[in-house]
Amino acid sequence: MLPFDRLSLRVVAPRAAVLAVAVAWLLPATALAKSSPTRYSLSITEGVSTQPEDSILGTSASVNVHGRQIRLSIIRAGAVVVQTKGEEGVGTSQVPQVGDVVTVESPVGTTVGSVVYDGLPSLDPTVCAGSTNFSGQRSGGMTVEGSYYTVIPHTNPYYTSYEHKSGGVAQVTVLSGSTFGGSFLKPLELGQTVKAVESLETPLEGGSIFTYESEIDRPVGACPAPPAPPPPPPPPALQGTILHFLTSSIRALLKHGWSDVVGINQPGTVVQDLYLPTGTVPAHAATAHRKHKRPPATLIARGSATSKVAGSVTVVLHVVKRQKGRLRHMHSLHAVLVTTLHAASGATLDLGRRTVTLHH
Repeated sequence: MLPFDRLSLRVVAPRAAVLAVAVAWLLPATALAKSSPTRYSLSITEGVSTQPEDSILGTSASVNVHGRQIRLSIIRAGAVVVQTKGEEGVGTSQVPQVGDVVTVESPVGTTVGSVVYDGLPSLDPTVCAGSTNFSGQRSGGMTVEGSYYTVIPHTNPYYTSYEHKSGGVAQVTVLSGSTFGGSFLKPLELGQTVKAVESLETPLEGGSIFTYESEIDRPVGACPAPPAPPPPPPPPALQGTILHFLTSSIRALLKHGWSDVVGINQPGTVVQDLYLPTGTVPAHAATAHRKHKRPPATLIARGSATSKVAGSVTVVLHVVKRQKGRLRHMHSLHAVLVTTLHAASGATLDLGRRTVTLHH
């Protein structure tokens, strides 16, 4: 009997080993199935493609548990405007308005997710034909993906179907505050549809996960015209001052002219007139031909200087010809200096009158 028993053991042992291996392969799969979390999702899609008949509007919810009840509601100002329920997945062709509350219940009566719809994401107008730009606004904390596609209609005698042919994926490089940014590898073209999708996963009690996703689609349009450059800032208020005198004698006035330095805070011209105080001195040096009750003051010297930039200029006043003989016989000269600034912008400013005395 002993040899038979030994033979039996040799036959049974390999079968046990095979069974053990089979159990070892099955255990990880069973454990993985038991540990897979329950996933709930809410998805909102709005916008249009290049084919208006190809409706992409919709709100949907789902759960990855077979036979699990789920209910989707859109609530506006406290009132339910859309509600649908089913098993595992439900949807409606309606989308919420900004400010609506969208809730997901699973099972009915147990809210697993609730979102106040803000209409985001949005695409910047510069996401346009000929541009590789991908940017816009997002809800805070959301990740963003982008792509573009071409809608191809297929028509038969009974209906028309639409194929969404993928074109390219955006490279998102910026997620900052309420904005996102990135680029496509190729420029967008007219006839394509571009979309942006934002999403957020929220862990729930018990290890479940709620995923919210919002998508906006729109046809690729022409790029907007660049904004007009801002108008130049207005020039500063015209200002100036007489810095110092360079000539102090009648002899120098007759021979070289009478000089002084005037500061002006913008491009313009400085005009100076020297009058004898024996009449009415005009308010402006350039407006001496007015009728006054008193006779006009006698102009004895005039000069001007132009500056192309803000700074100081030297003004040289030369004696008018008909007054040279009078000045040669004077031992001292008491005169009134009138200084007028004319800015390149058109502004005019009279500096205070200065009384000057020159000796021969």
